[in-house]
Amino acid sequence: MTVSAPSPGSRRHRLLAALLAAVLLPLSSAALGQETESDRLYRLAIAAFDSGDMESASRLIDQAVIEKPKDSKLLLTRGYIRQFQHQHQQAVADFSQVIELDPNAEDALQRRGEEYFKLAEFDKSVADFERVIELQPQRKPYHWQLGISYYYAKRFQKGTDLFELHRKVNSNDVENSVWHFLCAAQVRGIEEAQKGLIPVTRDPRLPMMAIWSLFSGDGTEKEVWGKANQSQPSERAESRSVFYAQLYLGLYWDALGDTGKSIEFLKKAAKDYRDHGYMGQVARIHYRQLKQQSTTEEAKVGDASSGK
Repeated sequence: MTVSAPSPGSRRHRLLAALLAAVLLPLSSAALGQETESDRLYRLAIAAFDSGDMESASRLIDQAVIEKPKDSKLLLTRGYIRQFQHQHQQAVADFSQVIELDPNAEDALQRRGEEYFKLAEFDKSVADFERVIELQPQRKPYHWQLGISYYYAKRFQKGTDLFELHRKVNSNDVENSVWHFLCAAQVRGIEEAQKGLIPVTRDPRLPMMAIWSLFSGDGTEKEVWGKANQSQPSERAESRSVFYAQLYLGLYWDALGDTGKSIEFLKKAAKDYRDHGYMGQVARIHYRQLKQQSTTEEAKVGDASSGK
């Protein structure tokens, strides 16, 4: 969605900000001459992370956890670092330990829900995200990630309702409109989903408005590519536009039942999924699911033709 895909640098610095917020206490202790060994290792791990030295950051935070294995701050930080490194199972393990220590640890629940999604454990992702909303009901309209997990968990009506709610706080997001369509199409069919397509008038990201027109039934694939290939201020912006085109053309053709065309586009979108944040993970997961489905169907056809 609109806020889902920071560049690798900005993503690291958003994570660093979260780590720095937690490190203030040990630093203040250190100023009083009270820095413990775990505090020192923690501070060095964050410095290594900030410099981009992921190997040292991981080694140092591991050592800090050995010093204090039940420290939720250290476990949460290690989970952050593992999440950044795409070590999904290990991140889940760390966030789970934090939640065992504090069942209301909202950040750990949110991040574990994200990691469960990346592991295609959609029901678990839904459960964690719903728990976050129980703890902070005001977050529900903003929680588009829950809507996406609802879709993959096949809770399509709940997904439709969530994206309708998200509309109230993010009224010009084509991605929200498309995911509402994808959920609604599973409940009411393509024609009714198009009739109920959430209107969007000014999503500035290319090629979003062309994607909206495509899903409305008025646009074409050619128009999407025309907008996606327009000159952009940077190579990264151009890459992101092409990614959006590949992802949403893939989702469009899947919704219309053309698995072959969908796989063609999603394979390209999933190729460099790590460069495209959460929606890159969506591309990877959807492509993998379609490939598995296609392989299973081909095997069934082969068995039938051979008389098995």
